[in-house]
Amino acid sequence: MWLLLFWRILLNTIVYIDGFNLYYAIRNKGCKWLNVRALAESVLAKSQYTVISVKYYTARVSGSTDPGQPARQQMYFKALWTVPGIEIHLGKFLAKNQWRPVVTLPVANRQIDNSNGPVVFPKGDYPVHPDATLPNCQHELLPVGSYPPPGNGKAPTIAPYADAIKVQIHTMEEKGSDVNLACHLVNDAWAKRFDAAVVISNDTDLVEPIRSVTQELKKNVLIFSMSKFGTSPPLQKVATSVLHIHNTHLKAAQFPAVIPGTSIVKPATW
Repeated sequence: MWLLLFWRILLNTIVYIDGFNLYYAIRNKGCKWLNVRALAESVLAKSQYTVISVKYYTARVSGSTDPGQPARQQMYFKALWTVPGIEIHLGKFLAKNQWRPVVTLPVANRQIDNSNGPVVFPKGDYPVHPDATLPNCQHELLPVGSYPPPGNGKAPTIAPYADAIKVQIHTMEEKGSDVNLACHLVNDAWAKRFDAAVVISNDTDLVEPIRSVTQELKKNVLIFSMSKFGTSPPLQKVATSVLHIHNTHLKAAQFPAVIPGTSIVKPATW
C-alpha cells in the first residue's frame, strides 16, 4: 500500500535548460562533457519529481574566434542525442560591431611598449583633445584603471563618463533561446504536459513566464542554481523552490570519453 501511495505522488517533470547560461556557469569546472538528463536526475534523486524529458536551448557557434568550436559543439550535440528524451532547440547568434563608452581601461601602472620606448600610465582619467581634422570630434576622457584584485568576487559596478572615449567592440549576441524556453514552458504548462518543471538558468527574463506557471497555473517550477553568487532574487521570488547543482552532481553526470556503441568521442580540448 505504501508503495502504491508513493507512486501516485510522483510528479512528471520536464527540464528546461538555457544551454549557454549553464555553459558559462560550469566552463571552468572541467565538467562540460555533461549528460544534462543525468544531471537533472542526480539533483532530483530521492524526490517526488521524475524526469520525463529535457529541453535544451542553445545556438550554433560561429567559429569566428575559434575555428574548432563548431565541430566540438556538434560532437556534444551528437552525445546529447544518444540520450532518450533530450530535445535540442536552436536559436542563432547575431554578430555585430558596436561603439561603446569605456568604463575603465585596465592598463594602469603597466608597461606599454611603443616605437619611442616603454610608457607607463598611472591610474586616473586622461583628457583627450579633439582631432582637428574631424569636424564632430570633441574633448573626451580616457579612464585608466586596473583589473579588480583576485578573490573579491565581482568587479565593482561603475558607470561610464558621459564624455568617455568610445571604442568599437565585436559582440556575438545569442537570439531566441530565452524566448523559446519561455514559450515552451508556458505552452507545456497550459497543455498539461507536465506536473512540474525545472528551469536551469539565472536569466531574469524568465521571471514572468515562471510566475505565470507557478501563480496562475499552480504548477511547481524549480530553479537549479549554478552561480556561486546564488539564484537571482526575482527568480527565487516566483519559483516554487531552488535546488543547488554541486560539483558532485556535475562529476557524476559526465558522459564517458567514448559513447558506447558509437563513434562519438569527447573532444580533446573540451
